[in-house]
Amino acid sequence: MNRKVTLLCTAAACMGLAACGNGGGSNAEAGTAEGGKTITIAKENDVVSLNSILAIDQKSFDVIGMFTEGLMTLDADNNIIPAIAESYELSDDQLTYTFKLRDAKWSNGEAVKAQDFVFAWNELAHNDEAEYSYLVTDDGACIKNGNEIVYDGKDDLDLGVTAKDDKTLVVELDKKSPQFLSLMVFPSFYPINEEFYKEKGDQYGLAVENLLANGPYKVVEWTKGNSVKVAKNADYWDAGNVKVDNIIVNAVPDFSTSALDFENGNTDWTQLNSTLIDRYKDNEAFKEEPESCLWYLQYNVSDVNYPSMTNPSVAGQYRHGGILHDWT
Repeated sequence: MNRKVTLLCTAAACMGLAACGNGGGSNAEAGTAEGGKTITIAKENDVVSLNSILAIDQKSFDVIGMFTEGLMTLDADNNIIPAIAESYELSDDQLTYTFKLRDAKWSNGEAVKAQDFVFAWNELAHNDEAEYSYLVTDDGACIKNGNEIVYDGKDDLDLGVTAKDDKTLVVELDKKSPQFLSLMVFPSFYPINEEFYKEKGDQYGLAVENLLANGPYKVVEWTKGNSVKVAKNADYWDAGNVKVDNIIVNAVPDFSTSALDFENGNTDWTQLNSTLIDRYKDNEAFKEEPESCLWYLQYNVSDVNYPSMTNPSVAGQYRHGGILHDWT
């Protein structure tokens, strides 16, 4: 099975190298720590949170996808294939998925269990700060009781997801969901070790020591506002097919700076903005990668939040990158 780390670019075009190695600059620095092949990536924004329940930005999702793995993943051709789920069955009425989990470990040595998915998904549904909680509802994966929990506030309910045993996860749906397996690739549906999560409390996902890995890599260094470094996870179930040993993700807000780093051999992949495309479009490393993004305005006409401004033509909010901003 071919494995890959999917890195989504947020610009109209990006530039990078197809191969990786122990080059100069930061590549050499990381190589001395873990050895082997290293790639360095420049991203426009910093990581916000590595808590898969609360993360809302693309860079955080990119890094979460390096060290955590869900039921399904993508192959080199973007086909949905089993990951932690070794196999699955769909009932004749297409309302029940039964996943059989493979032997996989967390980086603390504990087995990845069906209960880890049950806990994570219920935490997603019940957490008031989880902006992607709606994904469990009929607007997403259509999981049983999702609408009642998220939209009706019925906190006494659990999602229709159960651990039949440590290796068997059963998911009941309210209605047919053709997009269900696709959503299983999304980090919001990744598993979480409940004991570790509760031990770390509100610090979970905010520092290296507050993270557990079950994916191809482990986070070994995280300098806020600067960079995240991951190294190959030797305990990953498919470690033999992970060909890159280290990945460094640098926060470089200025595209000109990251492009210069690319030219100097210190960066293997960078995004470009429109002002740089003409300069590099004939470079053999230049590649355009289309991506779909959703932008929308969300009106806020609540009497509680805006008692004197309940006219929807004047009061509201807009959402950018998953963050809600006020406007008047």
